Amino acid sequence: MNDFVPARLEMARRIRGMTGTAVAKSVDLSAEWYSKIEGCHQIPTESVIRDLARALEFPVGFFYRPVPARPPVDAFHFRASSRLLKKDEETARALSTVAMELSSWMDDTYRLPAPAIPEIQDLVDGDLSLDAERAAEALRLSWGLGYAPIRNLTVLIESKGARIFSAGGPLKAIDAYSFRDGETPVIFINVHKTAERLRFDLAHELGHLLLHSGSLNFENGKQKEQEANDFASAFLMPRQDVLGSVRRGLLLEDILHLKERWGVSAMALTMRANRLGLISEWVYRTLAQQLASAGFRRSEPGSALTPESSSLLTQLMTDLRARDEGFLELARFLDVRAQDVRDLMLGLVTFALPGDATVKTRSTANLRALID
Repeated sequence: MNDFVPARLEMARRIRGMTGTAVAKSVDLSAEWYSKIEGCHQIPTESVIRDLARALEFPVGFFYRPVPARPPVDAFHFRASSRLLKKDEETARALSTVAMELSSWMDDTYRLPAPAIPEIQDLVDGDLSLDAERAAEALRLSWGLGYAPIRNLTVLIESKGARIFSAGGPLKAIDAYSFRDGETPVIFINVHKTAERLRFDLAHELGHLLLHSGSLNFENGKQKEQEANDFASAFLMPRQDVLGSVRRGLLLEDILHLKERWGVSAMALTMRANRLGLISEWVYRTLAQQLASAGFRRSEPGSALTPESSSLLTQLMTDLRARDEGFLELARFLDVRAQDVRDLMLGLVTFALPGDATVKTRSTANLRALID
């Protein structure tokens, strides 16, 4: 067996949301002694490692796995990061490493779509003067989308080589976040939301990946968030399509009908109409108050839109079942609980069946985003 890896101990603790003091107490160690183990100043015995694994609910093998190269701290884009606790961001980064290992396994096992989400300087040949609106138009042009509504945003983004995982397990305090694992874009979304808001979160993170991943980006956090919001709005509701579909003198019933065209929330469409000059500031505020009174601040009453599934993860589970392999094998490969892998797919996979077989050869399956 390889040597014990202290960084894995810290990762496990972060994922479980525990302090070092709490972990130390659970295995009858002093906080000082535990700190020395995590800080690489003390090598634990095999017995202590087993106790730590049991307390943190990880297989012992997890603590002997090498840690892959991780993105730098400033490569992560967190939504509303000013309101997040530091421990929640640390949990997210630790869990991201497990997701990156699962992503690497998928790369080694299947033929997946190549990464094709550009950075802004690549999209516009170094011209960084594009605002979020024009950047959204440029990306649509680059991807050949025209100005039509996007039927399934999850499938579209996966078809461009991104990996989408769920933050709905231990990361309920986080709306969404993204980063690049080498060239591969990775997005985590909190699935405990309406389908409309999930689509907007995905578009928001796509905006971060496009606008804020490059080395020439200098915007502060608040400005980045606003730019990502503006990008999401323009990408989901293209100016030309909105201007051609929305009449002036917009009424509440118009908003509730038209929002289905673009798969967005009533509030998002109302704000977009105001930004494009289709309604005045007074009308915007009136409609926003009416929507808030009807419960549209936090939900979408009467919506028929269903949350989008991950095409890639669903195909992965389908292929494993077809080869008499299954969900539990992923957990064994990663040396984590089955629940940890299940959390990464929560709300994104239509089914996940257990199995007992072992992956022995590279699959011939070609996982691709299936766009209807």
